[in-house]
Amino acid sequence: MQIWAIHQHLIERVSHVRAETWLMLIIYPLAFKAAHMAASPWGGAHFFSLWFPAAGVRFALLWRVGARFTPLIMIEECLVQVATGTVELHHPEFLNHLGGVARAPLAYGAMVALVRFIETKGRSELAIAPMPFGLATVLSPTLAAFVAGLWEWIWPGLSTDLSTQPFATMIAAFLIGDLLGVLLLAPALLWLFAPSDRWGLGILSGTRAVEAAVVFLAGWLLAAALAPVQPQIAVMPVLIAAIWAGIRCGRHGAWAAIILSAAIILPWSAAEQSVSTRLALHMTLAAMAIAAYLAGSFAEAQLTARQDIGRRDRMLFQAERLKTLRAMSVAIIHEISQPLSTLAIETRHLSKLADDGDWDRADMAQSIELIDRKTALIADMVRRLRSFGGRSVDEPSTISVAQLLRDCVTILEREALDKQCQIRLEPVDSQLVVMGHEIELMQILINLLRNAIAASPGTSISICVTCAKDAVAIAVENRLVQPGRDPGGMGIGLMVARAIANAHGGDLVREKDSDKVRHTVQLPFEMMSHG
Repeated sequence: MQIWAIHQHLIERVSHVRAETWLMLIIYPLAFKAAHMAASPWGGAHFFSLWFPAAGVRFALLWRVGARFTPLIMIEECLVQVATGTVELHHPEFLNHLGGVARAPLAYGAMVALVRFIETKGRSELAIAPMPFGLATVLSPTLAAFVAGLWEWIWPGLSTDLSTQPFATMIAAFLIGDLLGVLLLAPALLWLFAPSDRWGLGILSGTRAVEAAVVFLAGWLLAAALAPVQPQIAVMPVLIAAIWAGIRCGRHGAWAAIILSAAIILPWSAAEQSVSTRLALHMTLAAMAIAAYLAGSFAEAQLTARQDIGRRDRMLFQAERLKTLRAMSVAIIHEISQPLSTLAIETRHLSKLADDGDWDRADMAQSIELIDRKTALIADMVRRLRSFGGRSVDEPSTISVAQLLRDCVTILEREALDKQCQIRLEPVDSQLVVMGHEIELMQILINLLRNAIAASPGTSISICVTCAKDAVAIAVENRLVQPGRDPGGMGIGLMVARAIANAHGGDLVREKDSDKVRHTVQLPFEMMSHG
């Protein structure tokens, strides 16, 4: 029964694999062998190749289909190498050579699985796309090279002495070849065969592209000047230019710089006779690919993080607005009850006049006018409540500071009366305006006034407006009834108010004395005139 259950489970797992995945796995052996053969021009006496594109094909497949297919990919590579004679079936070291083939896909699969786990469960900046991909492109070849070095140390194919040149050259070439194969080929393959995952523009713009191109060209001109004198360090200026391209233009700029550099360095190194010069060129290209691609990934991860923070800030603003809306609703209900009572009385009066044959036209007109005025007042209150609680904010516009403050005071009048507080609004120039989102600025002021009411029951709260050279300062000051008492709450409302003020180009400053506290909202004004 257990065997049958395992069999059914395997069938279910296989049936859920997409046809596209099976197609990739079927053509993988051919693609791997073709890429394997393409590496031969960069071979050497003690290493297979300083550029190993087959590693890029392997990594792209594992990243696309998942690390769970690692055993199948490992078997495919072993069969290909045996079938083509790369690993000789009757060689005395057959098992050692076969293990050498199998260790690389196993290392790649383990690292891809680890990075995917970090991407899913991690909470640091390393888990923010596209950083996981950038890390995997570097760490997978590194782990494979480490495993290869450990393997050769335990089952030596060359020398047991780690300090000898053949061993060091072999491991260094292995790492460099795999890094270049992955970084040059894997992004292109994933972009080509995964249209739904194709990169957006990210941080790339026309100005940044021109800037990066100028820096990159300057780097190569300097490299061309150094090449006849010091060919081993000639490419270092290009390394710095490629990193700059990654920082300024993201992965697009980084990959373009890497590909253009590879198009120059690979033919150059293929024709070079000195092993040390070839190693130096490829090590610089590998360092360039790692640094530039990670710089581009980090730049795009920063952009993603800023967008996420902005989205969460908007959600926090909305939550705080709804909290304020709940308190406003109580005040609005109190305010609406009086006009509704007036409407009911006047409606009954009009009904009585209609039943009475001898009615006074002036008396009826007065009642109708009163009903119209009270209806408009109720409609205005409901409009304010709906606009304040709406999810989307209004468009930036010029806002009268005096009208803004009057609206806030009107909304909180009932709450202030319940706490026996008096809100005293000092005269404000009616021509003084600021530019911003009216609802958000109202949220700041209502939050400050409600905090003042809660902290100072039975006292007077003052609002004054002053003008500096380029800013308007709106100060809310209240006396502390119990200076040492904790007002409660987590201070999120004040944080949201400060964030809104900062978003409008201003600030929120808190000043506290022994018996009073003052919150000042500073906003750049749009226009000030005295008429």
